[in-house]
Order: sequence, then structure tokens, then C-alpha cells
Amino acid sequence: MEHFGAPCLTRLRLLLVACGCTAVLAAVPGHAATLLTPSFSATAVEPLQFGTIVTSGGGTVTVAPNGSISDNGVVPVSGHPGAPAEFMLSYSKAQLDLFAYQLIFQITLQATAAESAGQVQGTLSGLTTDLPGYSAISPGQTLTYTLPYCANPTCTVTFHVGGTLNVTSGGGGAVLTFPLAVMASVTAVLE
Repeated sequence: MEHFGAPCLTRLRLLLVACGCTAVLAAVPGHAATLLTPSFSATAVEPLQFGTIVTSGGGTVTVAPNGSISDNGVVPVSGHPGAPAEFMLSYSKAQLDLFAYQLIFQITLQATAAESAGQVQGTLSGLTTDLPGYSAISPGQTLTYTLPYCANPTCTVTFHVGGTLNVTSGGGGAVLTFPLAVMASVTAVLE
């Protein structure tokens, strides 16, 4: 008769840590086998918004990661505020996993193209974040973030991205949309 005591579970736990998000089957005496499957998700919670503005020819609006807004050459329209983009990374540990882990994420913000509608043109520049260790970020730059030891069933990190809208207008109005795409992955799960 094979014994499935603590040493066996320790080996399974170490295999799970070494494999990151790989599924591992655990056999526990007196219980059906349980599939241990950690999961990871990256969610765009809020888009980067510059609000509604009026300009006679051009200007800039800057939204900081903390939500502060500054403008030059534009007039913000009351009731339509800007806001930073918000992203959330979530790592859900495997069922029955009671250990604390240090998680290492890699995050890459994709480039954004210039937008135009009618006689209004806009470009996005000066991207910033409140992710610890970074302030100014460039599209395509890979950011590494380490989440300290987390013992919760789901470990999350939320961060914000701000930027500057550079707008020129030859007349008329337009809605300009700059989708911010983020690619993220868990690169290490350390005990």
C-alpha cells in the first residue's frame, strides 16, 4: 500500500511551483483526485479617458495615473472628466493550496496609432504608470512587477496608466478613441 502523506504533497506542491500554471493531479487518500489548476487573468477595468474638450486649433490634455488632469490650449467641458486607464492582474491559486507565493508578472503595453476623425487629429504620448518601480513607460517596453508573498486564494495587483493627448483641429468636433492593449503573464511563482 502506497502512503500519500506530507512528503508526497510537498513534491506535488513543488512541481506546481516549478510549472507555474500547469495542471497537476493530486491523489489524497479517501478523496477523489483533485485537479490543481491555478489561473491567471489580465483585465482592462477602465479605459484611458481624456474627457470632453474644446479647442480652437490644438492643445494637450494630460491625465496622470493618480487621476489628476492638466491641460494646455484646450478647455475641458464640465461633467465629462478624464480618468486614467485601470488594469487588474489576478492569479488564483490551485484549489487546496494554502501556501504563500511571491508572484512575478511581466507587462507590456502595446503601441497606439494616431487617430483622426474629420479635421481632428490626435496622438497619444507621455505614458505613465503607478506600477512601483516605473513612472514613464514606452509602448513595447516590458515591465516586471513582483507581488510580495500572497497567501490569499486570489492574488491581485491593480495599476493605472495615464498619458497625454496631443490634439489638433481644423474645425468641427470628433470622438477619438485610443485603445490601450496590455499583454501580461506570470513569469514566476516562488515559494
